[in-house]
Amino acid sequence: MNDKKIKIASLIITHDKVSEVRAQMDIIRELWEPMFDSVDIFHEFNGQKTWYPKKYKEDHFHTHRSMSHLSGANYMFNQGIKHILESGKKYDFIIASSADTWFYDPKKLKSIILTCQKKNYQIATSLWGFATLGTEFFIIRPELANKVFQLKFAQVINKYNPLKAYRTKIAIFESIFTLKIMRILKNPNKIYLIPGRKTVWPKNRFYSAHFYASHHDPQKRKKDIGIKLRSILGERIENMPVLNTFLS
Repeated sequence: MNDKKIKIASLIITHDKVSEVRAQMDIIRELWEPMFDSVDIFHEFNGQKTWYPKKYKEDHFHTHRSMSHLSGANYMFNQGIKHILESGKKYDFIIASSADTWFYDPKKLKSIILTCQKKNYQIATSLWGFATLGTEFFIIRPELANKVFQLKFAQVINKYNPLKAYRTKIAIFESIFTLKIMRILKNPNKIYLIPGRKTVWPKNRFYSAHFYASHHDPQKRKKDIGIKLRSILGERIENMPVLNTFLS
């Protein structure tokens, strides 16, 4: 399939990273969207309404009650996938990300999408320390997403009491996600590990050179990627007011 015929649903989940999510939408509109037939943004938000009182550049915006970090992320992923699948539009891929996760190299993103299309990969993501699949950024086919979600994080935690004490210490959410993926696919060869970010360790947890950033510290993010991102954007940064402010 030609990349210009590919339809993308971008799912972003947010609690309090409202500047980051708006900047990510700037990136999606200016860098991702021109490469594909269409990119529709589904934004799931569970912070205070005063933090994000109105839509920015998203096509679909849904608010939810505030929950604990992992339970909230699980719920918003579940709801976001549901909204995408029930939208009535047929998408070729869903790109899911946290608000502060920016994939800012459009050529690399297009290469990953086309590789998944050509070789029939069902999901593209990173290994989280060799054990689980990362959830802060992944690309998944809608057919697989329909089978994986709804994920039942809270039910698993409540069923196995010892997990409650460790749910913020180990990658339980990622483990549940990975086990569900593997039970459905039954074949690791259908998983594409993102080149340059195949395995995530502390040294590349928040940054992979020249295409990816997920720093929680805005100043660190600006230092690591500001020059490269501005070189990619050129004059287009003038169409990206929040990102421009973020990098200033």
